[in-house]
Amino acid sequence: MRVIMKKYTIEEACSELGITRQMLNVKCRKLDIKKEKIGRSSYISPQQLKKLKGGKTSPTSKGNDKKTSGGSVNVDERLIERLVAENDYLKKKLDEEGDKVKGSLNVIFQQTERITKLEADNTRLLPYSDPDEIDHKEETKSQPSLMSRLFGKKGK
Repeated sequence: MRVIMKKYTIEEACSELGITRQMLNVKCRKLDIKKEKIGRSSYISPQQLKKLKGGKTSPTSKGNDKKTSGGSVNVDERLIERLVAENDYLKKKLDEEGDKVKGSLNVIFQQTERITKLEADNTRLLPYSDPDEIDHKEETKSQPSLMSRLFGKKGK
């Protein structure tokens, strides 16, 4: 008879520990815990979860930790949590700024389309005239004005 051990999903482990997914990844690296990958999901065993709850480091990782101030693991964890929180905040701000840029670009594209349409309407309504001819027309006043051409009135 085979005993099936409960495996915790990453979300369940985070909920159980009361930490974010990023913090869980940091702790797993620090404690040298390998997550079991099945398909597209990762799982943690109950023993690994217990190790994560205890926060005790393995003998190999203790030797690798460099503490400049001689602080405890709790201080390191608080600093890591603070950095993770700051990272999350900065990512959120970056997303907000990205949304603002997207909105601005959308307005620019809409205005560009509007200008293109107005230019097309303008060329359809007003045939191209050489600038010298326009000056000559204004001097002689023999040609109908723009308003006359648009509304069909005869020039004076």
